[in-house]
Amino acid sequence: MLDQLAAPRHRVDLPAGMTLRVTATAEATIVTVRGDVDLAAVGRLRSRLGDELDLAPRALVLDLTGVGFCGSGGITELLVAASEAHVSGVPFAIAADRRPVLRPIRVLGLEHVLPVHRSVTAALDWLEVLPRLLPGTG
Repeated sequence: MLDQLAAPRHRVDLPAGMTLRVTATAEATIVTVRGDVDLAAVGRLRSRLGDELDLAPRALVLDLTGVGFCGSGGITELLVAASEAHVSGVPFAIAADRRPVLRPIRVLGLEHVLPVHRSVTAALDWLEVLPRLLPGTG
């Protein structure tokens, strides 16, 4: 009986999880995330963003346009990344255009705290203009 409980009779397809891709150019480093940013994935995301910030890129964009789920740990990681980028002096922006990322940001009132843009191109454009907007930097 115990063997029957331990061995499932039907195959269960688990979601693919989260994948990360890093693209570095002279202007910026883009960390592209695909899949689900859930509790199981947050550690990998935190580690990758920390590694990229340690390299001190001219700017860092977190591309979340391919994210299908973003849990509370993911939202916390966005706040941590923005804070660590600020402390490190690395301009930081987020690209997100889907409800699973945008809705929790809006519900929590974080759209005024997190630099969210609808595309990577829009984020890069904002990062290019940012130094002229900040006092004493342009």
